[in-house]
Amino acid sequence: MTDPTNREILEELKAINQKLDEVNERAKKPKGLSTPMVIIAIALGFYILGPMLSTLLMLLFDL
Repeated sequence: MTDPTNREILEELKAINQKLDEVNERAKKPKGLSTPMVIIAIALGFYILGPMLSTLLMLLFDL
C-alpha cells in the first residue's frame, strides 16, 4: 500500500475510535429511573407507606 493510503486508513481508524470513545462515555453515565418505574414508586408510596404512616400517626396522637 502506498503512504497516502496508509494515512487515509489511519485517519479513518482514528475517527472510528473517537466515535466509539464517545459512545462508551455516554454509556458509563448513571441513568435515573425510567418514567414507568417512577410512577410505580409513587403508587407504592401512596398505597403502602401512606396507610402505614397514617395508622402510626393515629396511634401516636390517639385520633
